[in-house]
Amino acid sequence: MGIIAAVIIAIGSNQAVTLSMNISEFDDKFTKPLFYSLVSALILASVALIRVNIVARSSVFWYIVNMGATLAAGGSSREQVSNTPPYRDYKIGAPQFVIWQITKVLLFGAFFTNVLFGFAAMEVVEGNTLGLENLPTLFTLPFVTPPTDPSYSTETVVPMMPALLVLIPPLLGVIGLRLILYVGMHSLISVSTSYIRDVAEGKPRYLNYVSTIEALIGIGVLWTGFNLFFTSDIDYNTRYLIAGTLVIGAALVAFSFMDRLRAKVLTHMLKRDVYIRVLTIIAIAIIVGAAVSVNNSIADARKIEYLGPYTAQQIGVNRYLAELGEIEERTHDVQLQSISANNIDAYIGNNGDVLDVIRVWDWEAAFAKLKPEIGLIPYVDFEDNDILRFNNTLYWTASMKPILPQSVVADDVWYNEHLVYTHVPNGFLTLDATEGQIVDSAEFFSQRAIYYGEGGLLEETWSAYPSNREVTAELNGAFYEGPGGLTLPPPMSWVFEPNFLLSFPGEPVHIMRYKDINLRMETLYPYFVYDFFGKELDSYPVTDGTDSYWLVPLIFGTRADDVPWAMNNHYIRLVGYALIDTYDGDITLLKIGDDFFTEMFESQYGEEFQEIPSWLDEQIRYPVELFNWKTSMYNFYHVTDVETFIQANEFYEIPRGLDTYYIEAKPPGFEEPEFVGLLSLELRGSQGRNLAGFMIVQNDLPNLGNILFYEVPLNSTTKLIGPTAVREALDRDPDFAQLKTLLRNPRIGDNILYHVGEHDTYFIPVYTAGAGGVVAQLGTIAAVGAAFTGEYHVGLGETQEEAFEAYLQKLSGVTPAPTDAEIPEESLERQDRISLVRALFEESGIEITEPTSIQIPISFQEGEVFFYTGAEQEETEELISGFIDDFVTPRSDRILMWEEDDVFNFGTVVIRDGIAELHYVSVEVGS
Repeated sequence: MGIIAAVIIAIGSNQAVTLSMNISEFDDKFTKPLFYSLVSALILASVALIRVNIVARSSVFWYIVNMGATLAAGGSSREQVSNTPPYRDYKIGAPQFVIWQITKVLLFGAFFTNVLFGFAAMEVVEGNTLGLENLPTLFTLPFVTPPTDPSYSTETVVPMMPALLVLIPPLLGVIGLRLILYVGMHSLISVSTSYIRDVAEGKPRYLNYVSTIEALIGIGVLWTGFNLFFTSDIDYNTRYLIAGTLVIGAALVAFSFMDRLRAKVLTHMLKRDVYIRVLTIIAIAIIVGAAVSVNNSIADARKIEYLGPYTAQQIGVNRYLAELGEIEERTHDVQLQSISANNIDAYIGNNGDVLDVIRVWDWEAAFAKLKPEIGLIPYVDFEDNDILRFNNTLYWTASMKPILPQSVVADDVWYNEHLVYTHVPNGFLTLDATEGQIVDSAEFFSQRAIYYGEGGLLEETWSAYPSNREVTAELNGAFYEGPGGLTLPPPMSWVFEPNFLLSFPGEPVHIMRYKDINLRMETLYPYFVYDFFGKELDSYPVTDGTDSYWLVPLIFGTRADDVPWAMNNHYIRLVGYALIDTYDGDITLLKIGDDFFTEMFESQYGEEFQEIPSWLDEQIRYPVELFNWKTSMYNFYHVTDVETFIQANEFYEIPRGLDTYYIEAKPPGFEEPEFVGLLSLELRGSQGRNLAGFMIVQNDLPNLGNILFYEVPLNSTTKLIGPTAVREALDRDPDFAQLKTLLRNPRIGDNILYHVGEHDTYFIPVYTAGAGGVVAQLGTIAAVGAAFTGEYHVGLGETQEEAFEAYLQKLSGVTPAPTDAEIPEESLERQDRISLVRALFEESGIEITEPTSIQIPISFQEGEVFFYTGAEQEETEELISGFIDDFVTPRSDRILMWEEDDVFNFGTVVIRDGIAELHYVSVEVGS
């Protein structure tokens, strides 16, 4: 017992110290959500658990305790039954009853914590009704046939939506729990104990038990009927389902009341009464089922008339949920106009503002270039990558996380985790997304040490150092001097970490916790979404030129399951952003939104909001998760015509495998290139896989979050081909087919749609392997015309300008001149390359033999080379000559040759210590 008590005291002390540290370090940032959590726990636990019937004063818990004590006292079964009163007769004392109600709230309140409910409850207390006054209208909606105008839902549902989103769901949940506990469980225990006592006394009262069961089921059915008013899917049958459910529940309660009166005289239910009850329920169910079936049958032929009004409200509610009314829709007239050969150079020059900022390098290629920058450093790893904009140029920026080197032995793990690997010394790597050149991140991020970031040891643990240190244990001799964390004096430091009792018994220790920015935000601002549909919300680095920060979107989101016509979709809004200092973890809030939750949040946290700094104007970015979600909602709810929506033949979908691209572009109607997000859409279910249009989101302030959809008319004679057709067009192009056989391990990059002048054009980079075999070199760039009238037009070039020029030349009927990217210097056919390699051996007087099989137990590959073009001939000759000099001519005048796929191997057998060894080189010549 002493050990258990010591463990409990230690755990309690640690939790108390942690709570004290949180309050000391974060002050209101921590205590506010804690206060709202306590408010929610008190309210919801009280509604669920507190009994107010002080006359009855029953308690299942104390009844079970009393019954257990009786059983423990021993005695015969008859004595135990006689000494245990039935639950219906059991009462506890009034003081004990009151104390027990308070105790239940204190004991179980933590299970009812809902910080959003507590937040909203305090808003109501302060005078913000959140639309509660409009709730009575909710109970009329299933019984009114709405017009076919979506504005009806806007006028009736939207005003009550705040209450239905944050207040009503938790209340319905705890009321349902209360019914289970104090109606369901209590009734069943009462019936069971009464039956045991009555049987023991020889006078069971079956009719009385049945009346209780009837009431229990009736109340459950009535509660189900009541919850049907809070459905997210109301149609022409909902009224019958609600009415039928309520009538069945009321009938069961009425039967219960009558049976309870008759139970004073009768002990058993008459068979006739059983039939009456069963037939009554069956009759009501048949009537409701018949009404529903008849309605469905009629609606099959008159779908628009029957379902149309409700579909209109579904459209209206979901367009409000996703703010689709704010999306600007533009018609995109796709044209395919050739440019005179004499005007091509001028046309390219006039559109240089777009061509100069084409995003040529995708992340996979950028990563291949950036990864070697880490080198052999064992204590950092990549955590995330982001496309950033500085000075109107796009850069891929990779952020790092600290990790524990695998070479650290178990005894040294604690020391290294907490005292050594406290940060990333140089946390960012940067690559120009157009030129593909690695850029010194110090040009943008003066502060590159990451003490507060994402992943790795920042997520897994805390770090510390003795406050009075003169020598540092931190990585690379770093001395942290920022305000992040807090100093903990002994003995509190001992309680927080017992190792400090021995290591620093008399010294204060500075401790840095919540170093993972997502964990930090979840702790201090738990109202927002940090996990977006199963994926961690993307945050990215920004800088004011001196300090570096993480920009974290503040997104409020909740399910709209109780909102009429919401179809179980979500309500999601961008409230603003949080700037988190990478060095000290300080958080600054920036406001963007104007919805009801933003107003709630501002009323409680207004003093923490600051104006968006001017330096952030060109670095800020609309959250990709929110843009994708709005697009997915728009795919369906852009259709506002009820008949078209029901026919479901104009819905959109995102092409498989396509992501949102953040690029510098000049969409139709823009005066100059802007930093935008681009996502193309196809017609759902279409076999042609042409684009129905493309979605653009603006990132520049003050237009941040403005979304435009460029729609291609369905009857357009010129189509806009999608990603699948673009790849097909590229593969069919004869110039690319020839080039592809000459490139080493080619990989097709992102296919991004740009609007260059009047031409919709996909720019597709094709990467190839460097000397080490890593795909990190640009082989060529393809410009593929997106406008399609029956013929594909593809241009290739070393730069985006050359590729676009080649595309325009093909479009105008001019055959483009070969470029270095299209026909590599000294291009050789495959058979020519094989003959050259064979000649290298034959010229040295070596006979080439081609065995049918080789079975030598030991083999050594002495080298390999790629031989695709004339540029690689010299490297191939050097490898073969060296192999001949070192392994062949000293011992033999014969070489073995065998082929594996597109690789030719040349080997010789050497006998050493009586063992045959095969030494060979490999030359890859392509297929």
